[in-house]
Amino acid sequence: MRDSIGIERLGTPTVVLLTEPFSTTAKLTAELTGLEALPTVSIPHPQAGLPRDVVYQRISAVIDDITSALFQTPGAGEVVAGTKIIKKPEPEVIVISGESNSDALRKVNRHFYQERWTDGFPIVPPTEEAVQGMLTGTDRDPSEIVALIPLAYGKATIRNIAINCVMAGAEPEYMPVVIAAVEAITDPQFAVGVQAWGAAGMQTTTGPVTPLLIVSGPVAKDLNIESGYGCFSRGHQANATIGRALRLILTNAGGAYPGINDMKGQGGSQEFTFCVAEQEENRVYHQGAKAWQPLHVERGFPRETSTVTAVAAWPPLNIEDFYDCSPKILDRVVAAISNLAVVPYTLDRECVLILNPTHAECLADAGMSKDDIRQYVYANAVMPWRWYKEQYPGPFRLQPRWMQHIVDESTTVHLFESPENFHIIVAGGPCPYSQVVRASYKIATKEIRLPKK
Repeated sequence: MRDSIGIERLGTPTVVLLTEPFSTTAKLTAELTGLEALPTVSIPHPQAGLPRDVVYQRISAVIDDITSALFQTPGAGEVVAGTKIIKKPEPEVIVISGESNSDALRKVNRHFYQERWTDGFPIVPPTEEAVQGMLTGTDRDPSEIVALIPLAYGKATIRNIAINCVMAGAEPEYMPVVIAAVEAITDPQFAVGVQAWGAAGMQTTTGPVTPLLIVSGPVAKDLNIESGYGCFSRGHQANATIGRALRLILTNAGGAYPGINDMKGQGGSQEFTFCVAEQEENRVYHQGAKAWQPLHVERGFPRETSTVTAVAAWPPLNIEDFYDCSPKILDRVVAAISNLAVVPYTLDRECVLILNPTHAECLADAGMSKDDIRQYVYANAVMPWRWYKEQYPGPFRLQPRWMQHIVDESTTVHLFESPENFHIIVAGGPCPYSQVVRASYKIATKEIRLPKK
């Protein structure tokens, strides 16, 4: 949609061809950019995976509409720096009462659910007293705008972040982590590669992509963000509520709601919360010359700094190995990311390998550094060209040009651009199970700025 708006502004008549469920998103984007009248033509949803003759029939049925729309003149709104000024009132104070405290709480949750302000679970009412208490977790100005959250590009002010943290059940001490998470998912680098996908793409995609937050540095231990047994499971307040607060911000400031403009076909349970700490106390991070560096150090931050790394994450792939305490563990990683079901759209997509302590220590004891692991997985995550070209799900224009000149069907193709596409952390309890999380393009890391007081 934004590409079409840019082309139209350059003077070339443009029509946006979209499938019906994305009409709401297209309308909102056009309004925000001051081109409400940019013509659109809708076709049935979906298009992906359909036989070519069905796609041809659908396009043929709207050719006349496309031609007619090309001769329309889009209207222009009031535009400043390419974005329309849309004035929205500040949220009103909501007064809800009941016959008892429990009745009032039930009514609060029903109202918030009906307004699509929740994730479906009950929330903690964000009373003024509760919000003021949450703001004690940061020394930043409550009116400071941290970011504009797509799709609605609502303001994620410090106060609005605090409101969503209250609703999520977070503690005030978690505020700096959530603020850094907001900064990470709106960083220009986040989820960007060959395609400028970003947080907007993550919010609207039909795929089950959601933010994974990885907390590194001293704050993880200070806040009891779990990195051990059941780190992605229930029972850990910090993990649960930090991830949930970010989801509520994406819903309320970002305006993304399932079936309205968030078009995930099935979605995933990780959308409720997906947050973990790196297990930096594990011995692999401390044993001599081959000691593994924490993720935030690899990303250029001092060890004593705390950070949040945001990943536009697909659901985890389980890696099971009961038998091999050796580098052969990595063969199972390679198999998981090299099968036909998970061929990446483009070679510049990244992966996070989440090793349990058992697997991590086996690899470290075999003398493998993180770089050795990256090199091994990259070198072996390959596929014959004859399989790749048949199964590749995206347009070949997004792939390197050299692929267009492959003649030999047996040519081996790497599935990732380089070893640097792989990130490695240790998390979980000792066991035979690790995970691989595929990312949509690039990850982003932001420093957690703790209050000076």
